[in-house]
Amino acid sequence: MALNEMSTDVKEMAEDEFTNKYLNVIRKLADQFEKFEEEEFNDEGEVDKLSGYNNAIISIMMCINPQFQYPSED
Repeated sequence: MALNEMSTDVKEMAEDEFTNKYLNVIRKLADQFEKFEEEEFNDEGEVDKLSGYNNAIISIMMCINPQFQYPSED
């Protein structure tokens, strides 16, 4: 599902628009992972799903610009 959305977006969006959208998604995923850690979240399936989504975003973003492989200092 996420990969389908990303595939559509990469075809339809400008590079900056795509990058901004998915950087925001990565930030939201990071927040969600923090909540999981704080609450000792035990749903491995959900964690795997979010990890896969995060990894797919980073892979596509690295094709756009290799700097996205490394976390920003924000």
